Amino acid sequence: MLVYLGLISNENMQLEGFWYYLFTGVFEAATIHYAVAKIFGPLVFGRGWCGYACWTAMILDLLPYKTPQGPRKKIGFIRYITFTVSFVFVSALFLLQIGNLERIMFWSFLIGNILYYAIGIALAYILKDNRAFCKYICPITVFLKPMSYFSMLRVKCDKEKCISCNKCKRICPMNVDMTDNARKRTNATECILCMECIDNCPRKALKFICEKS
Repeated sequence: MLVYLGLISNENMQLEGFWYYLFTGVFEAATIHYAVAKIFGPLVFGRGWCGYACWTAMILDLLPYKTPQGPRKKIGFIRYITFTVSFVFVSALFLLQIGNLERIMFWSFLIGNILYYAIGIALAYILKDNRAFCKYICPITVFLKPMSYFSMLRVKCDKEKCISCNKCKRICPMNVDMTDNARKRTNATECILCMECIDNCPRKALKFICEKS
């Protein structure tokens, strides 16, 4: 998707591309992608995109801090700023009637990806957390989080098997409390279905299930 649609087909697959095609009323790959992977799809598979298909996280997961080295920071509000900046940027292009928008979208796609990688890698090393970008900066989570709350695919804890060792909490790259089965559990909408908690549970108390909201 990054190489073929983005670099070869010159289609902006970032959030700016979604706004662009939405404003022009054109049903292109970017709008289809967002509808399936980031707006309606999460009602079924939650943040699964973040765990298995995100091209930014693909690089970040190669860094050395797969397990967060400290508590989660209270700076998640930054994602709403980046989300707003993206919307305002594309809106301004249309309001100001800037020409050659397709070319601008392509260059914003290239520059945006470079910035995402640079900021993501820098944050990972500064905060000792590979997924810091996903938690605090990524604007796409503004779409993903509310839909993920109702996700059918979830990780649940068998309370009878759980020994409260909290290993799942320590190993979770997104700081989700997997011992709580409520949809309001700590960082509930952050689960990326990576299965690290399931693989590392000493009593096999965690399982992947399909559950209606």
